[in-house]
Amino acid sequence: MCEPAASKSNGITQSNGTYAATNKSNNNPKPTLISPTIRRMLPLITSGYIFNTICYFAVKALLPNNLVGSPKYCPENNPNCSRSDLFAFQVVSFINLSAMGLVGFYTFYISKRATNAVPQTPQGRYLAHLLGKGVLLPEADYVNSFIVIFQGWDFVASLFFEEHCTPIMMTHHALAFICGFFCLAYEVNPYYAVYFGGVSEFSSIFLAVSQLFQYFPPSTLVATSSSLASVLPVIETFCQAMFTITFFIFRIVGWAQKLYILISDGSYIIKNGLLKRYCPGSGWFLWYLMSMGVLLGALQVYWLEGIANKILEVLND
Repeated sequence: MCEPAASKSNGITQSNGTYAATNKSNNNPKPTLISPTIRRMLPLITSGYIFNTICYFAVKALLPNNLVGSPKYCPENNPNCSRSDLFAFQVVSFINLSAMGLVGFYTFYISKRATNAVPQTPQGRYLAHLLGKGVLLPEADYVNSFIVIFQGWDFVASLFFEEHCTPIMMTHHALAFICGFFCLAYEVNPYYAVYFGGVSEFSSIFLAVSQLFQYFPPSTLVATSSSLASVLPVIETFCQAMFTITFFIFRIVGWAQKLYILISDGSYIIKNGLLKRYCPGSGWFLWYLMSMGVLLGALQVYWLEGIANKILEVLND
């Protein structure tokens, strides 16, 4: 939680930027991680971890024991193994990614509250909830809570999945979790949280479905005589195409645009000492967000190269 820093005179800065006299010491209050936002969102976060765990085991229990995926994801000595665990993992991922992506997309492009509800100034986009006008963009708190839920749960769950327990993905989960948690703890970054944590995940909705078909080709899910045998490949192709398009739009072009504005806003906030006034002790986090924006943006360019290579392989075949 951030509180306004005390002024050097015998007064304190109110949340609306005005000064009030006081006889108390003018030591700067230090922020606490248990902010009102954390307290307000804690039931949702706790419920999210419980829901993901129950959903995973429920889906896994309901799937047939003979659910066989691609031989690539089975041990060499057991090509007919059941990977119901991997299927259930993808279902949980799809639900979580859909929550983040849809809330972010709706808030940014349909209701447009991301731009209309907060002042479009450096302090508005980053410090809107600390300017004394209350929570202007509650959608950001939901996106950040979904990030904490999914990235935290996914990090632990991935430890048990060779397919997901890679250095790049585990690092990504950890970095994203830190972003979501400290946005809630310091009550900052509402505008950018909706885009980077919400809109950018819209492409991941299609990725989750595409990955499911990668693990379980349509031919392994339904009999060739089933009417779904011709439908599932179409869904797979559609999701692959939509993932490629939305990834480029939101995670490459849009990411670069929003990152430029974030760095510009952050530089203005640091130069003018606004963090010392509105959220003392949180300066490291703004530097973290700007740095992670650059690093994750570079990672997504690296992923784009892999996507392009996959497309070329399909076209050549």
